[in-house]
Amino acid sequence: MDGERRVLTLARYAADGTRAWAKEFERNRLSDLRVAGSTGADGAVFLSGNAFLYPADFGLGEAQDGFLVKFSADGAPEWQRRAGQKVYAVVADAAGGVVALGEEWTTEAHTPQLVRYAADGAVRWTRTFDGAAEGTLLSAVALSATGTSVVAGRLVGPVTLDGRTFDAEGTGGFVVLAFNADGALTWGREVPGVNGRVGSVSVGADGTVAVAGEAVGLLVWNGTTLDEGGPFVLTATADGQEQWAKQPTCGSASVGTVAAVESTGPVAVACGNTLTRYAADGALLGANTLAPESCTSGTCSLATTTLVAVPGAGLVVSGWQRDGAGAAWNQDAFLRLVTP
Repeated sequence: MDGERRVLTLARYAADGTRAWAKEFERNRLSDLRVAGSTGADGAVFLSGNAFLYPADFGLGEAQDGFLVKFSADGAPEWQRRAGQKVYAVVADAAGGVVALGEEWTTEAHTPQLVRYAADGAVRWTRTFDGAAEGTLLSAVALSATGTSVVAGRLVGPVTLDGRTFDAEGTGGFVVLAFNADGALTWGREVPGVNGRVGSVSVGADGTVAVAGEAVGLLVWNGTTLDEGGPFVLTATADGQEQWAKQPTCGSASVGTVAAVESTGPVAVACGNTLTRYAADGALLGANTLAPESCTSGTCSLATTTLVAVPGAGLVVSGWQRDGAGAAWNQDAFLRLVTP
């Protein structure tokens, strides 16, 4: 529309929800935007996304394709990198560095790549998934306290990593892969024959891994069969041993399933407007409905897109809320701290 101003707002909030700062950037055709905050003393903030038609400028010149930008604790841009043709997920470490998961494109293939950056933006190591075929989408990454990077998503191969071949038959399925602080593969698990999408992967304080998403087809994990498709969450130990798998309940307007391992052991799952919690052994702890706030029309819906566990504080949930129905509705993003 003539006169319309499109902006991207990047904001930081204190523990009590007070906004510390906010930056606005002119935007045009950006996708897959993600933010990650350093868990260390420097308080860095990372922004990633895809400028697939036009370049973006975050104060450091043109950012094109899959971009990664580091901001200081007070919101000043420090450096930016091209993280591939596309970047899908980022996670920050305690030393001011970051891990980015994306793809590099050639005329022959869209090859996934995992890149570990140091605090100054230097590349520490890169892992490429040569042989990945159409249908591959490695879409989620998490980082443990010991520096292990855990990648999850759908892989169509065969792909060989450090002497081990995944999806040797080339039929596709979900994978969960762990790489140590030096980038070497430490373990990997496959869920063959299943289609769908992984929404998130999370690593707890004890190394427990939780993967959430939506499955199409039969999903078998540690003897448990989920044969109805739809949302799922599965867990593994720090050394990759399969634990349990569940099908959480989704509320209306679901746009994906995400999970977070809490510091005390439980696993929380968000899907649509429903937040479900499981004990470390998979026992159901309960489910809550996230109610819309400031619903002026009286007809509102919301959907979660991100879930993060904050040690000693609760769960940070983000997503969108629509106010209104039919063709007349307004949509706003929300950020909410939920205490289980």
